[in-house]
Amino acid sequence: MNFKRIIKWALGIIILFSGLYFLAEWQMKKAIVDFLERKVPNHIQYSYDQVNISLIKGDLEFRNADVNSTGRQTSSCEIRIHSDEILVKGFSYWRFFSKDEIHARKIELDEPSLNFRTCSKDTTNISKANKPINLLKPISVNEIVFKKGKVEILDSSGEQNLLKIETIDFSMKDVGTDSIQIKEYIPFKFQDYDLTFSNISGPAGEFEEFFIGEYSMDNQTIEILDFRFNTKYSRKELSEKIRYERDHLKLEVPSILIQRHDLDVVNEVLYLNFDSITVQKPMFDLYRDKTLLDNQIKRPLYAELIRELPVKLQIKTIAIEEGYLAYEENAPNNARPGILTFEDLGVHVLNFSNMQNSEEVVAIKIDSKFMGSGMFKLDWKFNVFDPKEEFIVSGELSNLKTSSLNDFLVPNARLRAQGTIDQMYFTMSGGDFVAQGDIKMNYEDFKIQLLNKERDHVKKIISFLGNLFINDGSKADKDGFRYGNIEVERNQNKSFFNYLWVGLEDGLIDLITGSGKKK
Repeated sequence: MNFKRIIKWALGIIILFSGLYFLAEWQMKKAIVDFLERKVPNHIQYSYDQVNISLIKGDLEFRNADVNSTGRQTSSCEIRIHSDEILVKGFSYWRFFSKDEIHARKIELDEPSLNFRTCSKDTTNISKANKPINLLKPISVNEIVFKKGKVEILDSSGEQNLLKIETIDFSMKDVGTDSIQIKEYIPFKFQDYDLTFSNISGPAGEFEEFFIGEYSMDNQTIEILDFRFNTKYSRKELSEKIRYERDHLKLEVPSILIQRHDLDVVNEVLYLNFDSITVQKPMFDLYRDKTLLDNQIKRPLYAELIRELPVKLQIKTIAIEEGYLAYEENAPNNARPGILTFEDLGVHVLNFSNMQNSEEVVAIKIDSKFMGSGMFKLDWKFNVFDPKEEFIVSGELSNLKTSSLNDFLVPNARLRAQGTIDQMYFTMSGGDFVAQGDIKMNYEDFKIQLLNKERDHVKKIISFLGNLFINDGSKADKDGFRYGNIEVERNQNKSFFNYLWVGLEDGLIDLITGSGKKK
C-alpha cells in the first residue's frame, strides 16, 4: 500500500514539474515574443513559422524566419534575410540574471539568403531608418555560423543584379556589442573568423563584369582563386556601343594571395592595410579600336589616380609573377591587327599608398620578355603627394629582333623594320607637362621601309631616302653605343604609357638621325 502511494506521489510530482516546465517554456516564448515586439525598430519587419525553446539546454530555435529592414542603411535601402533555421544554443541564464548581460554559446543560421537593395540617387523621400538601437544589456556570443548561405545585391529598382554570391560559409568567434558599440559604423566587435565565398559575379560598371571562383578570408590571409575581369561585349559590339576609344579587356588570374591585412572605418572612410599581395600567372589582353574618336578628357598621371582613390590604402609590397600582357590595335583598310606582347612578366611594387603620413615614394620594377625575343626592364618611381606630379623612369631593352615588331608597326605605322637592337638604355624624368631624358643604344643593320596605304608594297624611293638619315651604327663610341636626347611635351588626353612611348620615340629619332655623340 505504501509502495502504491509512493508511485502516485512520484507520478504526481513528475506531472507537476512537467507542467511547471512546459508552463515556464510557454512563459519564456511569450516573453521572447513580447521582447521582439518592444525592442525591434519599426522599420524592421519579421516573421517565423515556429519558435522552439529548451530551457534545460538554453536553446532557442526559429523555423522559416524572415527579416525585412527598410529605410536607409549605409548604402542599402532594403535588406531581406531568410533562413530555414535560426538556432541560438547555450543561452546563459546565470549571466543574464547575475551580470545583467545576454550571452549565448552559438548562433547558427542554416542556408540563409541575404538580399540587399541599394538606394536610388534621389533619397529625399526615403525614411531615415538608421535610428540608433538602445541596448540595455551587453550582448556576446562565442560563435556565429552561417551555413551554405546566398547573397544578392540589387540596384534601387530591384531589377539589376549588382552582386551575386552563390555560396557563403562563415564563422565568427567572440562576437560582442553594447550600448556604445551598437552605434558605431561596425556595430559589433569580434576576434577570429573564417569566411569563404564561392562563385561571385556582377557588373563592374557599364561595360565590364567580373567573376571570382572562390574567395576565402581569415584574420591573416585573403586568397582569391579564378578571378576574371572582362568586357561584357565582343569587340565589334563594344565599338558599336561607344563613340570614343575604350579598351576591350580580358583579364584572367588563377591566384591572388594577400598576407596580413587590416581593415578599419574612420568617419565612413575605409582604411585598408596589406602587408603583401602576390598575383600568380595573370593573363591580360587589351584591344583598342583606333577608328573611334579620341576622348579629349584629361587623363591624370598615376600619382593623382592613387591619391584620389575612394579608400585609404597602404600596401607594403605587390608582386606579379609569370604574367602575360598583350596589347592589340585594329588597323585601317581591314589590315591584320597589330599586337605587342610581354611574356613571363614580373612586377614588383613597394609602398603603394595614399596615406598622407607615408613619406616613401612608390617604386615599381618590371622585368619581362618582349615580343618573344627581347628582354625588357623598367624602374619607375613617383611620390603620390608631389603637387608637381614628378616621376623618374629608367629602362633597358636587349636582344630584340626588330622584325618581331612588324606585326604592330606594319598595320599601325605603315613601317617595316629589320635589324637587331643589342642593348638600349634610357632614363626619362618629368611631370604633368614636360619630360626630359637620354637614351643610348647599340644595334646592327637597322633599317626601315615605308609601306603604301594597303600595306602590301614598299615605297622604295621614300624608304631609301629615309634610310640615308639612319646611321648604321658604325659611328659609335668604343663600346658600340650611340646617344640621343629626350625632350617631349605630354598630351594630357593620353595615358602615362603613351607619354613614355612618345618620349622613347623622340629619343630614338635623335639617336638614329643625329650625331650619336653623348652630350
